[in-house]
Amino acid sequence: MKKIMFLLPVLFCIVALTDARGDDFRRKYRNFNWSSMSLSAPSGETALESRGGGSFVSGRTYFLHGKPILGMIKIGIDATWVDLNYNNYPYDFIGENGLQTSLVHQVEYSLHVGPSIALNPVGKLNINAYFRYAPTFSALLTANDGFALSGNYATMFVTGGMVSWGVIGIGAEYLFGNCNYGNLVGNSALLGNFDKSGFRAFITLRLK
Repeated sequence: MKKIMFLLPVLFCIVALTDARGDDFRRKYRNFNWSSMSLSAPSGETALESRGGGSFVSGRTYFLHGKPILGMIKIGIDATWVDLNYNNYPYDFIGENGLQTSLVHQVEYSLHVGPSIALNPVGKLNINAYFRYAPTFSALLTANDGFALSGNYATMFVTGGMVSWGVIGIGAEYLFGNCNYGNLVGNSALLGNFDKSGFRAFITLRLK
């Protein structure tokens, strides 16, 4: 009985896939993200966890072939033209009044490019997975005992996936990379080489 209960949904899926293979591949994506990021120095002396953040991502998949493989799979290249990201981190520092806590505001702009695979097994169902290189400009704003701004180019990578039905869907991705922050304005409390990583969960709009 247990084997039958296991085989029934498997057989149902096989019949559904062979009976109604999809041709509703979606190329454009607009993601509205909630993010949780961390900054850590390689020495381990400084580690910051974001209190909260969000981002907006806009891009398009360029499929490398017209006819789907097995009637339901397409391979493409993702090109993200806009990834505008914000996070803030509680930060302890020594000020005029001793140990104090402030917020570090992080603002980033990224472009992404990388391979992706799209699965449209039936109807309007789309399943996407991707891995992207994401060159990023990252800036940190601090206002401890005065305004200060640090920033630099960051080498980042993004991997994740999404599931959608028609226009609306959900997804999640992992980001990781490195940035060597240099002083731009004022005397920044955060300078030097930092590893960056975190997760983003999002609602996506998938357009043709």
